[in-house]
Amino acid sequence: MKSFFPTALFRLLILALLVGGGQLTTACNTKDATPDYAAADAATLQKYVADNGITNAQKQTSGLYFVPVTTNASATVPTAGKVVSILYTGKLLDGTVFDATSQRDNTPLSFTYGTDRVLAGIEEGLSLMHLGDKAILLIPSGLAYGSNSSTNVPANSVIRFEIELVGINPDYTVPDDNLITRYLTKNNITTAQKQTSGLYFVPTTTNAAGTPAAKGKTVSVLYTGKFLNGTVFDASSQNGNTPLKFVVGGGQVVAGFDEGVGLLRKGEKATLLLPSALAYGSRGSGNTIAPNTVLIFDVEVTDVQ
Repeated sequence: MKSFFPTALFRLLILALLVGGGQLTTACNTKDATPDYAAADAATLQKYVADNGITNAQKQTSGLYFVPVTTNASATVPTAGKVVSILYTGKLLDGTVFDATSQRDNTPLSFTYGTDRVLAGIEEGLSLMHLGDKAILLIPSGLAYGSNSSTNVPANSVIRFEIELVGINPDYTVPDDNLITRYLTKNNITTAQKQTSGLYFVPTTTNAAGTPAAKGKTVSVLYTGKFLNGTVFDASSQNGNTPLKFVVGGGQVVAGFDEGVGLLRKGEKATLLLPSALAYGSRGSGNTIAPNTVLIFDVEVTDVQ
C-alpha cells in the first residue's frame, strides 16, 4: 500500500491502541523461560488444576493445559493464514483480570492465525478449537510473557485465558465490516452509505453547486485520521492546517481515502470509514498503524481544480 502522507509526522502508539486489543498482542511470542521456571510453572499449574477441581484439563507436551468448555466437533477449525476472531478474558491465577475484550465493548480481536501475532499459548490453544468453541487455557510463562513483564502481568507469570472462537474467515473483510457496523451502531450513525468496495461514506455537509472531485481532478483536502477508539494518528491541523493536494484516482493516497474523496464536491465534508484492505492492509504503516487496522477519516474538500 502507498504511504498516506510521505511527510506526515505520526505519533508513536502502542499496538494495543491500534487494533483495539489489549495485552494479548503487545508482547512478543516469547519462549525464554528457563528449565527451572518450566518446572516451577508445571508444579504451579498442576496444583491450580487440583485446587480448583478441574477434571477435564488436557496437558499438552508444551506444558499448556487445555480445558474444553464448549465443543462443536463438526465445526470449522483454524488453519494457517485465515483470520480468526476471538473473545477473551486474561487473568492471573489469583483471579485478577489483566485484559479482556469485555473491557472494550466486547469487540472481538481478529488476527491472522499462524503468524505469531499473539502469545504462543493462545496460538496453540486455538489449534485445539473449532468455530464456536469455548475453552480455558492455562499457560506457562514460557508460552506467555516469559521474563518480559507486561502491564499488570509480572515477569514469569503463569496465566489463564478464557477464549471463545467466534469467527474464522479467509481475510479481514468480515471482521472489519463487523467492527465498522458496531462503531456506527454505538455512535448512533444512521446516514452511513456502504459502497461496494466495503467503504462506508457518511456525508456531513453537502454543496450541490460545488465542483465534483472527479477522477483526474486535483483536490485540496483537510483531514483528521483516527482509529476506532477515537485516537487521532494524523491531521492537517497538526501540519499547519495545510490542505493535502492530490489527483483523484491517481493512486497517490490509500484507496479508501481516494474513493471517499471522489464522492464529494468542493465545500463538502464527510466521514470515511475504511476497512483495512482499503487502508494499509496487512503491511500497516511504520510504528503508527498496525497491520489490518480499520481507519476513520473526517475530510473536507476545500478546492477542486
